[in-house]
Amino acid sequence: MVRLMEISRKWHGSSSSRVTSPTAAASAAATAPACPRGHFAAYTRDGSRFFVPIACLTSDTFRELLNMAEEEFGKPGDRPIVLPCSAACLEQILAAFRGASKKCAGNARTKIW
Repeated sequence: MVRLMEISRKWHGSSSSRVTSPTAAASAAATAPACPRGHFAAYTRDGSRFFVPIACLTSDTFRELLNMAEEEFGKPGDRPIVLPCSAACLEQILAAFRGASKKCAGNARTKIW
């Protein structure tokens, strides 16, 4: 939980790269390629698109990130999910998730950080 607070402080410190409107991501999503099976599409604050494995939803860290996105941008509804972080931060989170799931293969309760 301490690690998540550090990441949150880092994200909120760089407000210059905020997405001003989640609907801007929606217009980009209309022309983007289809999402691979077993993944969902999410955009970062700076507009980068990621295909996130559904398995990430088992991570307490990623669920907290989704809660923060809901608080900042509201529920997605018919628009894409916009996460309140930069592309570099999301890459770090996904890399940590991939590393943790390799270490804990076979363990149903994977916890990151």
